[in-house]
Amino acid sequence: MEGLRPLTRSDLPWVVELAAARRRQLADFAPRFWRPSAGATAAHTEFLGSLIDTAAILSIRSEHGFLFGVPDGNRLVIDDFALEAEGDWATEGLGLLRHAAAAGALRHADAAGLLRVVCPAPEPERREAVESLGARVAESWWHRDLDSSGIAATATEPMDSTVRVDGAEGRLVEAPPVYAPGGPVVLVTTVRDQSALLEIERASVRRGASVAVVILASGDDRGSELLEGNGYRRTTDFYETLGGVAEDNDQIS
Repeated sequence: MEGLRPLTRSDLPWVVELAAARRRQLADFAPRFWRPSAGATAAHTEFLGSLIDTAAILSIRSEHGFLFGVPDGNRLVIDDFALEAEGDWATEGLGLLRHAAAAGALRHADAAGLLRVVCPAPEPERREAVESLGARVAESWWHRDLDSSGIAATATEPMDSTVRVDGAEGRLVEAPPVYAPGGPVVLVTTVRDQSALLEIERASVRRGASVAVVILASGDDRGSELLEGNGYRRTTDFYETLGGVAEDNDQIS
């Protein structure tokens, strides 16, 4: 795609503002989960600036958008990726993605352009661009705000501690510094049934958790039904693509 170039520090104010506008839109969908923190701008400026400064990280821009690709083994993980207008996704958005796939293939010849792209549910145009590459959902995150009324907090465990109850398991994590959900988030990786779901929610609230996120593999219809029936919303899909992506001949990496 013509018009692509590496991001530089001079692009950082524009990148940060575009990312902030995206956060505000996401917050409308999940006001607690994606609530911007008071220091979001400063935190994101420092973080994105460090990505631009790191040679191993793909950081590129088009006229109206930017993309960061963070190496993770033999794939590129794309999360920080934004465009100025929804209409740009089918053109510049797709061009940025194709270039990322080509760059990933150059770095890892055995990966054939493997991407993992984070797609929040309220961004359908982003999703369509990713799907046009032949990507498929590998897993989804479902979230629900937790109610602490009537549950006494006993938060003594450190962050990232495991939460286990009969039939469910998860871990407590800090939200990224650009968000302020009002406490840690419990990432639930295993849940057997409704009883186990309710119990791990209660156990997490006692440790100060404000939001529960359940991670489901693609195609888990039973899990989806369980979560929908208990007030959860599908919040984010994680798409993966391997091979079959048209090459981008621009040698930007």
